[in-house]
Amino acid sequence: MKLIKVAIAIIATFLSLPALAQPHAGVSLKARATGYYGTFGQTYSSVGYEPSLTIKPGAAPWAGGISFSRNILGYDANSDMKAGTSLLTFHVGATKAMGSYVHPFAYLLFGFRFMDYKSDDMSADDDPLFSSITLGYGARTGVQLGKGKWRFEGSVEYMSGTKARYLTPALFNEATTSGKEYRDVARRSVISGISASAGVAYVITWDSETIE
Repeated sequence: MKLIKVAIAIIATFLSLPALAQPHAGVSLKARATGYYGTFGQTYSSVGYEPSLTIKPGAAPWAGGISFSRNILGYDANSDMKAGTSLLTFHVGATKAMGSYVHPFAYLLFGFRFMDYKSDDMSADDDPLFSSITLGYGARTGVQLGKGKWRFEGSVEYMSGTKARYLTPALFNEATTSGKEYRDVARRSVISGISASAGVAYVITWDSETIE
């Protein structure tokens, strides 16, 4: 919840600067699914959602913005552990209309990955038993389809980053039964994955400009 509040505050700051955002900006909301590589990928996949803000400040194709995603980590195990990951990322790159209905884009990504692990026995107000924060970086490419303010948006994203500590269900159970600290038994590796996302986008303008 704290991460969502931070993301909303940053987005509100951007929207309060219409002079910077002209001629237009776009907000999108997409569902996403991620497959991971390496040892982390042997245990986890994830599904989640992603709101995003992109600002295109002029006639040139350059654009940038911010996105936040919250993802539930899924795994094939009977465990009391609940795991999730959030990404707060900034993107910069280019978007260009090809005709009236096709709007491809490509962005570089950088930001932060937040991971948390809880137990079914914990209340919702308790802090995670174990959490980690790491730097992330990658790239995203996709396309918006539609004419006017409402559009369909689809994208593919590759994301990696610095080494992160994480728990598997087996290590979580080991720490729980032995009384060890969760951080002491956690694995540490680079977490890389490919995400496919699809959803809707809405173009915001601050003048009488016609959006195509």
